[in-house]
Amino acid sequence: MSEFIRIDNLYKYYIQKTVVNKDGKTEHNKVVKAVDGVSFELKKGEIIGVIGESGCGKSTLGRLLVRLEDPTSGDVFIEDESTSELLKRDPLAFRKKCQIVFQNPFDTFDPRFTIRKILMGATKLHGIGNNDEERLEICKKLLEDAGIIPAEDYLDRYPFELSGGQLQRISILRSMLLNPEFLVADEPVSMLDVSVRADIINMLTDLVRKHGSSMVFISHDIATTRYISDKVAVMYLGRVVEIGETDDILHDPKHPYTQALISNSPDVDPRVKKDVIILEGEPPTPIDTGPGCYFAPRCRHACEKCFKQYPAYTDVGGNRKVSCFLYGDDVNTDQGVDIKKGGK
Repeated sequence: MSEFIRIDNLYKYYIQKTVVNKDGKTEHNKVVKAVDGVSFELKKGEIIGVIGESGCGKSTLGRLLVRLEDPTSGDVFIEDESTSELLKRDPLAFRKKCQIVFQNPFDTFDPRFTIRKILMGATKLHGIGNNDEERLEICKKLLEDAGIIPAEDYLDRYPFELSGGQLQRISILRSMLLNPEFLVADEPVSMLDVSVRADIINMLTDLVRKHGSSMVFISHDIATTRYISDKVAVMYLGRVVEIGETDDILHDPKHPYTQALISNSPDVDPRVKKDVIILEGEPPTPIDTGPGCYFAPRCRHACEKCFKQYPAYTDVGGNRKVSCFLYGDDVNTDQGVDIKKGGK
């Protein structure tokens, strides 16, 4: 099966006008490399998990994928059509095709609107149902199928009158109501109580599988990502350092950062003992990274070459790629884009 979604060399750089260093000195016009040359492919109906530390660029990547922000360089293609062109040609059709579920459900909806108005508004805008009566029945059935029963008791409530779990269910339902071909879920359960997370994840997975949608699942929770995704991309300071099948990466991580990340994640089975890898050095910052491997200052395997040049991807077998000199001698001399020109 050929790729359905293709992310091609995606960059997002910002200019931070003033930066105060640790020594108290002020610098101006520093480049923040939020997303720094990300490329991967996604098949129809496939789910990819994107994991990494806070600040690695996961959420920025998610917004770029659904065109809530424009990239500095690179593009996203759906069936070989640029999302930029799709959005220009028909914004409404593009928004129906590509949806996003945000981390905080309380920031997702207009607090002045009832659940009835929120759901009915989406059906009207996208021409779902022939009349208001039919649209209302569609909304009721949607709520009840998701366990929000009886639907009549919730339709005239405002978002602040619902729990976080209930509201996130409705956020997911509103997105899937449009039958999107591509969905980005940005940490959809991280702000919810542990007791409801499994139900929300199961509902999301069932809906995505039922509609045959492709999904990018962004999370810092490795156990949840393992449960929901077909493959995993590991991000560090705006770059994907390792990508491959979920079980391959989580059971046999190759990149030193992936090894450290997984060694520090709790296992479902408390009897499993892990050798925790402690990362030395300063916490990462995406400001003016490079010129070498971004992970080199914290890597236990770093050599002189690691601080001079960024390693290209090496195919280590099983459709897995790793960006590390431990697995290949090829050098990627491309260090990003010219932010002033908006391209390479």
